[in-house]
Amino acid sequence: MRVIAVTGLKGGVGKTSTAVNLAAISAVTGHRTLLWDLDPQGAATYCLDLKPKLRGGASRLIGGGRGGLAAVARHSTIDGLDVVPADSSVREIDRVLSVSGKPAKPIRKLLAGTKGAADVVILDCPPGLSAVVEAVASVADVLLVPVVPEPLPFRALARFSEFLDETKVASPKIVAPFLSMIDRRKPIHRRIEVEVRSRGGFLGAAIPESSAVARMGEEQVPMVLSAPRSLAAAEYRKLWAEAAERAGLS
Repeated sequence: MRVIAVTGLKGGVGKTSTAVNLAAISAVTGHRTLLWDLDPQGAATYCLDLKPKLRGGASRLIGGGRGGLAAVARHSTIDGLDVVPADSSVREIDRVLSVSGKPAKPIRKLLAGTKGAADVVILDCPPGLSAVVEAVASVADVLLVPVVPEPLPFRALARFSEFLDETKVASPKIVAPFLSMIDRRKPIHRRIEVEVRSRGGFLGAAIPESSAVARMGEEQVPMVLSAPRSLAAAEYRKLWAEAAERAGLS
């Protein structure tokens, strides 16, 4: 089983749309896939047209109750894709992990109990620096970080990298930033893309600003399925191939 987390310091950079679309690609390519919505906003849950209700609540789940992730996961309309939904109780996860002393331990235990039921686990993390992010970073095979090609998101990426280095919870090698919501009509986006490509360190995929992505909140269907021939869908498939390779997914 491989664990791919989508995370980062800033919100509004395409994190949830990335997690949902990669989970859909993973499932339709034949991998038993589990998407765990760890963001209290529950956007991933909503985009897959699932009820925002986590059976037993997040505190009980993290505390070892309810039989692990498989017991609270819901089937999506996509064959092979199950979802651990988010509701308001997910806000408690950060508090529980913060006081535990070993925030990674409950997350690692839950994921270990999922090995027989999933080939790929994709985590949609809340934005910011928290015990949840620290715990996820310590168990993930790849940390995907969407970055809008503008100065402030790059500052956030630098701060996120500093956080991982300071806490020593993850090797910098597992951090995989990629350009997100790029609009090549904007000179600053074109300039920063050129700088990124010349400097290296980013994945090759660049997810464009897209109306098909924006419609996910209305259609509640991953856009790689609703608009498979779009440029954004092609870039998500490229991102999946890069993430799967980095994760060692055969």
